Amino acid sequence: MEKIDFFKDEEEINAALFGICDDEDEAEKTPAYASTEPAQREQWIAIVENRTKEPVYFIAVDNKIEIKRENGEMENRCDALLRHAKYIIFVELKDQRKDWITHAVEEQLLTTIRIFKNCHDINTFRHRMAYACNKKHPTFAVSHKEYMQRFKNEYGVRLIIGSDIVIK
Repeated sequence: MEKIDFFKDEEEINAALFGICDDEDEAEKTPAYASTEPAQREQWIAIVENRTKEPVYFIAVDNKIEIKRENGEMENRCDALLRHAKYIIFVELKDQRKDWITHAVEEQLLTTIRIFKNCHDINTFRHRMAYACNKKHPTFAVSHKEYMQRFKNEYGVRLIIGSDIVIK
């Protein structure tokens, strides 16, 4: 597999609060994007609170960075990455009612993490996180503690199932 530069089209964001949106337009195939506009808050699937005074870099992945399988088909990818001096955060955005966690984590987040690790040294980041965010389920009644712990133990990345991303 060719080396992919995940950081080539990153966008600097200096806002203390912003959202990550995905218009879910399968025909158009537009990538996820960051929004600092409070008027667009209804479209925010993930809410990012940057408590540092340092910029955060947003990177659209799905429908932006081409990652192909051996057979030439497009690989599963998460929607976006956030990069900060100490953080790398993989973000998958969903807007569905049921049966979404396994697909978001096992296929999209995990595939992107594996490919990222082949192209970049993930250990340069002190905090390595993956967020599975769902607009329909921003909070959860069911605990996924064991699943999240197993993910961290196996891949060295902390998995969070929820829509509030805090950088501190």
